[in-house]
Amino acid sequence: MSFTSSIALIITVILVYYILVQVYCILLRITGMTKEKASFQSISLFTNAGFTTAESEIITGDKSRRTIAKSAMMTGYFFSVVIVSLVINMFLSIDFSHIDKFITVFLASFGGLILFFVVLNIPKVKKGLDNLIERLTVRVFKHAAKENYISVLDSYGTDDAVCKVFLYKLPDIMKGKKLSDTDLKRIYNLNVLMFERNGQVRHVTADTIFSDNDILLVFGPLEAIKHVFILHDLSQYKMENGNKIYSPLNEISVIDNYDYQVLCEIKLNIVPDVIKGKTLVSSHIKDFFNINIMMISREGGPIRLNKDSVLKEGDKVILFGPYENIQSLFGERRVVNDKKII
Repeated sequence: MSFTSSIALIITVILVYYILVQVYCILLRITGMTKEKASFQSISLFTNAGFTTAESEIITGDKSRRTIAKSAMMTGYFFSVVIVSLVINMFLSIDFSHIDKFITVFLASFGGLILFFVVLNIPKVKKGLDNLIERLTVRVFKHAAKENYISVLDSYGTDDAVCKVFLYKLPDIMKGKKLSDTDLKRIYNLNVLMFERNGQVRHVTADTIFSDNDILLVFGPLEAIKHVFILHDLSQYKMENGNKIYSPLNEISVIDNYDYQVLCEIKLNIVPDVIKGKTLVSSHIKDFFNINIMMISREGGPIRLNKDSVLKEGDKVILFGPYENIQSLFGERRVVNDKKII
């Protein structure tokens, strides 16, 4: 392989590498991670650089994120090997009798690459490219586009978040209704800040009527956003699956928060499968999720905790740990029989 071809391949691989990092960042955001954390985790996973223990629990505590992380690490390892091989081949193909030509081509090629990344950091360019990659990623990964795709842009405290919602299908409670008639604010405490239609950003008014394929910027409790925009087609699900409908797994009430960790009470409607029937020791809830069970209340009174204690449906549990881990373990939604959404 010629020296010029080697440089061209290296630059191409670097650009593909950059795009894939952005793709994995978007996939992590689909799972509910904020943009900042998803970006950090994507870079860490893809470069095989590892990440901090506290941050790693955000990934390991969720099945979907673990799957994405495995794929990112394997893909990142492959690209690392390819880049190293190409760099070695580039230096082996240097003709030292024309070293001046080598320096000229090298500086021109990688100087152009550096300039390219500098241009990418211009806010408008970066935003446009991010939006393009985001749209293409959602369309390619059909599982994300079967319903509505929620991208968490930022979170505040323990409950509220700013999310970008891609409406592939309008929720039933919003179909043909003005925003003021949807009760999004009164019932769910959600605020639609603005929306985009056909590539144009538009202001929201009380008379705004949304439609399929709109992109909304929504602020409010993250669980409420997921409830409204993800679980929107219960009638169709019920028709296809008998009397089964979606139901929130547990009721989580935050008592107090300390940075990213919270003290909260959980009413267990259903015990998560990963700890069901297991003692507090054998469930490894402390080791895997960094969650500490402080108290269990059963049948109206507290029970004595020990290593053999087992969580049961109907328990009220006081626990302390990272909020995202608690949500990953106890806050996911399941399909159950004869349960109504609360």
